[in-house]
Amino acid sequence: MTDSPDADPDVIDEQVALLAAGMLERAEELAASATARIREAVPVYRSDAVPREVLYEAALNNVHRLFGRMGRVPSPADDDARGHGRARAQAGVPLSAVMEGYRVGAWYLWEQLAAAAVDIDLSGRSALLAASEVWSAMHTHTQQMADGYREELAERLVAQEQRRSALLQALLEGRLTETSLWEAADLLGLPHTGPYAVVVANVPSIGRHALPGIESLLGRAGIASVWRLGHDVEIGIACVSGSGNRFDRLVASLTSTGAGFIGVSPPYADLRETGSALRLARIALHSAFDGHQVVVFDRDPLAVTAASDPEVMQRVARTTLAGLDRVSIAERALLLETFGAWLDNGGSAERTAERLYVHANTVRHRLRRLEARTGRSLSDPRWVVELGLAYEVARRLGPGPIPSVDRTGRGAETAK
Repeated sequence: MTDSPDADPDVIDEQVALLAAGMLERAEELAASATARIREAVPVYRSDAVPREVLYEAALNNVHRLFGRMGRVPSPADDDARGHGRARAQAGVPLSAVMEGYRVGAWYLWEQLAAAAVDIDLSGRSALLAASEVWSAMHTHTQQMADGYREELAERLVAQEQRRSALLQALLEGRLTETSLWEAADLLGLPHTGPYAVVVANVPSIGRHALPGIESLLGRAGIASVWRLGHDVEIGIACVSGSGNRFDRLVASLTSTGAGFIGVSPPYADLRETGSALRLARIALHSAFDGHQVVVFDRDPLAVTAASDPEVMQRVARTTLAGLDRVSIAERALLLETFGAWLDNGGSAERTAERLYVHANTVRHRLRRLEARTGRSLSDPRWVVELGLAYEVARRLGPGPIPSVDRTGRGAETAK
């Protein structure tokens, strides 16, 4: 190449335009060769994701875009750049493969341009101008293509997530037909056959997950699940089918999170029962408290019953334990704790004593005081059930007499 220190800019532009014209005359040849190189270098372009003719048309458009204005005005990326990126995203081609295809094609065109520049003895300044225009145009076009790809991907992900959320909501409300039920299962990533379980967990605040990372945690335990974050609770549907007792594995995984109060429905076989299972999981959630944070509906019937109707249950418990209102809060707590331990240990004073680190006679003495204060004998099974329900209500409300409840379910002042 020759060069002149005082070369006329107009002459330089004419030389670049002449170079560009020569490249345009070979447009179809260059596009075909670029297509072949890209298909050879990037395996995904040898599949049906992007047909050869589509790739060829894109390469031909790039040749015309790169060299159509060279030497005249700066060559901006055309409006099709974002469209190309969106099309590749729609075809499922990874962005890394798309970028590699552009790199292979751009490098081939640059090689051909450099060879053509040597053939016409292009001046150094003209060569620099041509290189600057080519790489600037390629960079801009590639950037816009990548932006289009990401825009399409983001829109598709948002649309899919919105659809997933809508399908999950419809599933939880029992509003899906049998046909759409299996379509929903596919989109939500749930097996078509159960058993399943619904999980409901209180969120710490609006917009924050109750169980961060729970889908991955359960996935590592071999449990497929899908989750929906609400303003007050996070709801999940987990499939507990397969080898081993995956329902127990689910409960153990939830317990290991230590993430506040959680209610779990009993296992159910058909996704059409999800709405009913959700109601049971919510009842189980309402029965959870600091000493028992994960409650499975059918594994703790007394606790669930105690929480199922707060107004009725608190009225029953208040009446049943009214005799304890005349003792100190410390003694009340001691008697109820002993009774709870006695229930947990099958009515055995000896095992209860071991649990509480006291003598068995101490346990018996406390239970007799409880009988005397409440007027209910622990030898009568009906009174044991009644006291058990009252105990479940009381331990959720904390120490002290049980407050009355108004018709809205809010606690009112204890009657004096």
